[in-house]
Amino acid sequence: MRLVDHLRRTPERRSCEHIDAIAEPAGPRASACQECGVRVSLRVCLTCGHVGCCDSSSGHATAHALKTGHPAIRALPNGFTYCYRHREYF
Repeated sequence: MRLVDHLRRTPERRSCEHIDAIAEPAGPRASACQECGVRVSLRVCLTCGHVGCCDSSSGHATAHALKTGHPAIRALPNGFTYCYRHREYF
């Protein structure tokens, strides 16, 4: 099952047009933060697969989203999805 299919099948998830617009979510391009090498609390960009650390570390996932305009991330390995535009977890 593709990641986007799983997201759409989660009954408690509210709709988000930014996540829904990503037809084929990108898989992670790395197993650690691509900027600092941290290996915990990682986030993958659903648009391009960039892997960055969470805001509790150095915030490289958020920095990537702000720089590129990519709207959504997924916590690795199988965590929440977050839309930066809505500032909401799904």
